[in-house]
Amino acid sequence: MDMVDRLRFYDDFHENFEVVAKDHHEIIGHALMIPVTIRSVNHRHKIVSIVEVAVPEKYRHQGVGQGLIYELESRAQLAGFEAVSAVDNTDFFYELGYVAAENFNIFSTMPVDISANLIKPLADGSLFNKSGKIYYPEEFYGIRRLES
Repeated sequence: MDMVDRLRFYDDFHENFEVVAKDHHEIIGHALMIPVTIRSVNHRHKIVSIVEVAVPEKYRHQGVGQGLIYELESRAQLAGFEAVSAVDNTDFFYELGYVAAENFNIFSTMPVDISANLIKPLADGSLFNKSGKIYYPEEFYGIRRLES
């Protein structure tokens, strides 16, 4: 079972946090985000993290991925989340307004380069005093056994 399938069994999985782009009947893009937690010694804050963006090579550089991300951000905001995180070491997310999470003293629990740990506040001041580490669910890593 791959990560996307495992995350669909995650207790906090939201069906509307998964989007598919189609051109007629052909799938030309897929993106998924999940709720994650920023934790420090004194607090916990829920945000969402984009954990999958897939666009076939022949549809790249046509705005498909950008459209998927904007749709996820809109859905996150409507659901009351104040920020979206992503792990990526290309310019794709930077071009969409994401910045290094380190700017807000937010760090990843995954072994990633600090410049690949990205975040985008969905409102001014939404990450004020919300420093800590981003914790992903066990299903993300594939360590929780799923009941058959």
